[in-house]
Amino acid sequence: MSASARSLAARFARFRHTESGSVLVIFALALLPMAFLAGMTIDYAQNTNLRQQAQVAVDATALALAKLPLDTTDKDLAAKAEAQVLAALKGLSIDALTVTMRHNGDLIEVAAKGATPTSLTRLAGFMSMPLDVSATSNRSMTNLEIALVLDNTGSMKGTKLTNLKAAARDLVTNLFKQADPAKPNALKIGIVPFSMTINVGPGFAGSDWLDINAKSPIHQQIFNAQGASANRFSLFADMGKTWAGCVESRPAPYDVQDTAPSQANPVTLFVPFFAPDESDNDGNAVNDYMADLPSGGSAGGASNRQLQGMTAKYDKNAFKVSATARQTGTNYLYGPNAGCEIQPLTRLTTSQSQLTNAIAAMTVIGDTNIPMGLAWGWHLLSPNAPFKDGVAYGEIKTKKFIVLMTDGQNQSAVSNSDNRSYYSGLGFIWQNRIGTTSNDNAVRTKAIDARLTLLCDNIRKARIQVFAVRVEVNDGDSAVLKACASSPNMFFEVKNSSGLPAVFRAIADQISELRISQ
Repeated sequence: MSASARSLAARFARFRHTESGSVLVIFALALLPMAFLAGMTIDYAQNTNLRQQAQVAVDATALALAKLPLDTTDKDLAAKAEAQVLAALKGLSIDALTVTMRHNGDLIEVAAKGATPTSLTRLAGFMSMPLDVSATSNRSMTNLEIALVLDNTGSMKGTKLTNLKAAARDLVTNLFKQADPAKPNALKIGIVPFSMTINVGPGFAGSDWLDINAKSPIHQQIFNAQGASANRFSLFADMGKTWAGCVESRPAPYDVQDTAPSQANPVTLFVPFFAPDESDNDGNAVNDYMADLPSGGSAGGASNRQLQGMTAKYDKNAFKVSATARQTGTNYLYGPNAGCEIQPLTRLTTSQSQLTNAIAAMTVIGDTNIPMGLAWGWHLLSPNAPFKDGVAYGEIKTKKFIVLMTDGQNQSAVSNSDNRSYYSGLGFIWQNRIGTTSNDNAVRTKAIDARLTLLCDNIRKARIQVFAVRVEVNDGDSAVLKACASSPNMFFEVKNSSGLPAVFRAIADQISELRISQ
């Protein structure tokens, strides 16, 4: 090492020895603000995290209070608010936490105040950071129109029907508890029991939305040329029978639309359900309830469908079965109303008692036609005829919901008769009302499913939100109903019907949350 280098090293050594104490002091002093800043960061992050949790708690509490019965006192509201928020925040590092509730008209405000303790920032005298959050809910932000579309097919008999009635009654009760009786349009609910047809009620006979003049292209399909001018209401009168109130599905595309029925456009009209007398010569006839021909008459080589379609018999021949006789296999009463034993639908109403009475009266019979039930749920909510009970689509003060519940898949069961099917709201399969005449059950189900998919799409486009509930279904899959629901959390797969009340309560809660929060 050179002399100059050795001299420089010696000078650095002396500086280090001389200044080491000063450097340590300076470094120690610099650590204090660094520690304070670090502490501030940690304490602020902790305060932010706890404030977010507190906000979630007061949001949920304000929403829960808005769903309580309107006659809940302010004292009870305050007590429930405090209990729910404190329970949600139990165990968290929040000092001097207080919860308050303020109720003003439809508005309910819940607030939580406290402080979060600090750590390193205590070195600067900051012992805590404030926490202050609040949330407001509106008990009557929007009105509700709800259609309950409920499976009343034969497979619902027994425990399933009992559980369905309990679930539907509870849903109605819970929603009415939240409705303000001073606001007449706050809540309207309708009910559509469905099977393979829909009963609109015999009181609507003569309504201009029914095909009272036999003009619809499907009105005559079950009659042969001899009865080309047959009017179903006239045939009921000829027999001395009363139309029970059931209707058939409209022809495509009106089966999946809410186009208003019009006498000027007969294809849009609803055709009264009329199950024809099937041929005496068909050994597998399902609904053979009178002689095809007057006494002594000859069939003259007429086919079973021709004999079935003759209309002269209805005012000449008496029933050959008793009024209480039931068909083998279907268990339907014989006659033109065969299978029309489900309860009539209930239009939108503000009467809780009317709804609970309708639910209690539900009975079961028949196969499953989900599109028919769902379409009439839409008709209940629609501003268009036949009922015109719903407010206009998109009216910002009203939300529309359909709750669809079924325990089966769509069906047009194969029969061994010449009709190859049982008469239903789709007529006979040979009428090709669903886009197929196949004798394969799976093909028929797929065709009806396709109509259901289109219908669900159209309903959602009309700004109606759909809940779908599938109960104890062991065949097929849930894809169609899942897709029908407005969102994944609005579809429910129920393995045992005993779970229906809990599911319907969850639906009532979702409806309330959507009403309040949107």
